[in-house]
Amino acid sequence: MAGVSTTVRERESSAPIKLLITAVGYPSEGSPAGVFHQEQFRQIAAAGFDVTVVVPTPWVPPPLRADSRWRKYVDVPAEQIDGEIRILRPRYFTVPRENRWFAPDLAQYVSVRSLRLPRPALVHGFHILPLGALAGYLAKGYDVPFLTTALGDDVNVYPQLNRRNARLLRNTVAKAAKTYANGATLAATTRRLTGLPVENLPIGVSTARFANLPPKHEARARLGLPVGRTLALYVGRMVAGKGIEELAAALDALRETSLTGVAIGGGPLLCLLEGRDNVILLGPRSPDEVAIAMAAADFLVLPSHSEGLPTVLMEAAFARLPIITTDAPGCIDLAAEGRGVMVPVGDAGALARAFRAAIEGRLAMQAHAEAMFVYAQANCALERNTQRLIEDYRMLVAADRATKSER
Repeated sequence: MAGVSTTVRERESSAPIKLLITAVGYPSEGSPAGVFHQEQFRQIAAAGFDVTVVVPTPWVPPPLRADSRWRKYVDVPAEQIDGEIRILRPRYFTVPRENRWFAPDLAQYVSVRSLRLPRPALVHGFHILPLGALAGYLAKGYDVPFLTTALGDDVNVYPQLNRRNARLLRNTVAKAAKTYANGATLAATTRRLTGLPVENLPIGVSTARFANLPPKHEARARLGLPVGRTLALYVGRMVAGKGIEELAAALDALRETSLTGVAIGGGPLLCLLEGRDNVILLGPRSPDEVAIAMAAADFLVLPSHSEGLPTVLMEAAFARLPIITTDAPGCIDLAAEGRGVMVPVGDAGALARAFRAAIEGRLAMQAHAEAMFVYAQANCALERNTQRLIEDYRMLVAADRATKSER
């Protein structure tokens, strides 16, 4: 029996580590959701891991499938292959506002268990609620360790919705082999709510997309943007909480200046920016085109009311693009200590004044951008942060195998 056990351990140590990931999204044709996951998971797979990503997806009853709010769940493929990565989207039963009124972690667990996936060596749940909890249930069944990462609403919003969520957050973090948070403020909030250790490890942004950006005039030519204007770039969803109302008001206040707003993305509040002679709407764009737009712009604006750790600010950092944002949690993590210009949340007047100062003080704005670039290199590079994550994976798997071999 000893010889058999030794052979099994040798096979385990030489085979690729099977990693099961639960995530809120992964890009597919027609849906860019989860681009930041894709870049990181590709790097993990390239390091020799056998990666399976599970994205639990709501089942939509036929009467609702024509509604655009639900149609996006119908259109994504149930199974997808991205290089060496396998992506599965099992459908699960849910209700509107599931994190307030339902138990999505349990419904997702029933759905994922029906897939009968091979036993992984490790499970990682991105978004503590509900996907970190799901990762914990799966890991218990497989008898393997799990990790979880806080991304934003799972800590800032869901625990305040009901007592079950608050309890589930604490229990999930307590049982995880390691818990990470996507930013320092989010890590501190998770520690406060759970009383448990949480490591600040942002997912970060791939620096490769920003390594060889074209000069400003060429970038503007590629996107058909005007040469003789100051361009304020907004990238993201146009929904409540993103400060689109304040952005529209600030642009209105500066109509007589050289400022033109450029917006990438879509959403129900797009109407607030439509039909303006000082706004250019580019619609949804690929990550590579976003990088080109950042090379074309004079500064990026993100007037959010709340964030986890804004990917778009990290992208601007690597593009050396100055930023104007708010003092919302998450935004502060990146823009503090002179790395960007911050205005109070919801203050359209302060946003307009910041725009005017940016037009008149380009050298000061560029100094902010250089400080932000240095900070991002040390803290927000996806390549570096993913390598730290990979090292933790290998350590946890080795420790788990050593423990099991002693039983």
